[in-house]
Amino acid sequence: MQRFTEDDFGLTWLMNSFHADWTNCAGSEAGALGLALRDELDPRQVMSLRRDAASLMERLPAGTVERLWESGVEFPGFFGPRVPSGTLWMRLIVRECDAWLSRSRTVPLGKADQEEGFDHADAVLGELEEEVDHLGEDLTSALIQCVRRCTPDLAFRILLQALECKGQQIDRSRYERLEGIGTGLRYGKFLVSRLEHLVPR
Repeated sequence: MQRFTEDDFGLTWLMNSFHADWTNCAGSEAGALGLALRDELDPRQVMSLRRDAASLMERLPAGTVERLWESGVEFPGFFGPRVPSGTLWMRLIVRECDAWLSRSRTVPLGKADQEEGFDHADAVLGELEEEVDHLGEDLTSALIQCVRRCTPDLAFRILLQALECKGQQIDRSRYERLEGIGTGLRYGKFLVSRLEHLVPR
């Protein structure tokens, strides 16, 4: 049983809206969030996004949330006068998801979509130890907190997003380990495979 999508979902899906030139599409961070939450979305995408944002908001300090978010977007200095903290940003995401869901049909998350990945926590933590030199101690520490206090699934998706943003090479054996974790977390075929271009031929 796979998740509702073959591609990315939840908070890391939203991170992809904040590419390097996102300001050409929206005048503010809240505006870009509104554009991402378009009417025709699968409700399960919005439910997954809300779930991720609520988890970070409720279980991690603002500074840790900020490190995690900024690791996965192509926009340096995201937090400032318009979005003063990671906690407030997650709260805004939760509020906008609630508003979207209040006017949409209800579709329950399936068993695969509720997979939090605690059976794979050791494997995710092992990969984080391998990435300290690439990601830095601050981000690695934030991801470890996410594994332990939120879910290994969310931490692993943020790790994948951060690796994609950094664009550094990944050796074949490490990529295969990432694939194995993704399979265990019931990811679709496009989530981990977007990193394959980073593997030397």
